[in-house]
Amino acid sequence: MTSRALVLAELRGGSVPPGNLGAIAAASSCVDEVDVLVVCKEGDVLDHALLGLLGGQGARTVHLAHLAPALAAVCTDVLDLLVCELNPDIVILESSSLASDAAAALAARRSAGVNWDLVGLEQDGNGSWIGTRLALQDSLVVRVGWTTQLAVAVLRPGSFEPRQRMSQPRLVRAPQPEERVHCAGRVVSSGAGEGESSGLESADIVVAGGRGVTTLQDFSLLQELANVLGGALGVSMPVVDKGWFPHSYQVGQTGRTVRPRLYIACGISGAIQHRVGMGRSGTIVVINTDPQAPLFGVCDFGIVGDLAQVIPRLTEALQHRI
Repeated sequence: MTSRALVLAELRGGSVPPGNLGAIAAASSCVDEVDVLVVCKEGDVLDHALLGLLGGQGARTVHLAHLAPALAAVCTDVLDLLVCELNPDIVILESSSLASDAAAALAARRSAGVNWDLVGLEQDGNGSWIGTRLALQDSLVVRVGWTTQLAVAVLRPGSFEPRQRMSQPRLVRAPQPEERVHCAGRVVSSGAGEGESSGLESADIVVAGGRGVTTLQDFSLLQELANVLGGALGVSMPVVDKGWFPHSYQVGQTGRTVRPRLYIACGISGAIQHRVGMGRSGTIVVINTDPQAPLFGVCDFGIVGDLAQVIPRLTEALQHRI
């Protein structure tokens, strides 16, 4: 019997987040057919290149829906109509404010089981879905399942890698929900916050600072290095706790999960909560005055020294080289 998955993807600023693409790729490795619902604002366009990228992840059919108004209730209605039409075995969403609300509402409406914060997803030999999530400060791996006919899976952001290939899927217009009471709602304003506009989750290079960056002014050194490299600035939880940066800059268990090609950790000791958010980076460089910092045990290159002296010299050298 053919197995089928429906994956939600959000079009933001003309692109789909890498984690959404990774969710499609993960679904295609488990089922025979993958349908993707792309939701966006009125006026947004899904161009040929982006459609090919979605197809390269394994999407067979892409359903495009302009949400008007752009509310989770409207997204839930579109998902519900597609579930009726396609009869998928599983609905997969990467966690976001829109996706999380829609997942909960869809699960309640369909009496479906929902598992959250998954970092792994597979089918066993009997066709049952098995999810993997982390517990006890991400020190324990837990396998979870579903007992309902329809499974709803909410993935931890950035947990699945997209593929680098192109293929053209079929593009269709998603079914439009009838006007209901939720249409009395309206969007007053929308836009990316300061941290979201930095592109932390999708950055190819991240320069992050932690407790060892002793003054707020010293973060200008990190920002300058990030600018020279064309990367984004991140921070660890103690910096957010001080109120120096908003939560959207935080890398770690309770912040953002990043997977850049290069991660430079400055003044970060490397507690497990932080390593969860950046441990799968390509190359990890650590700058710290403490040679016993745990992050030195997982890095590719380490510099024991004062970041206030090391970073300006590194920035200057890169400026001359670039």
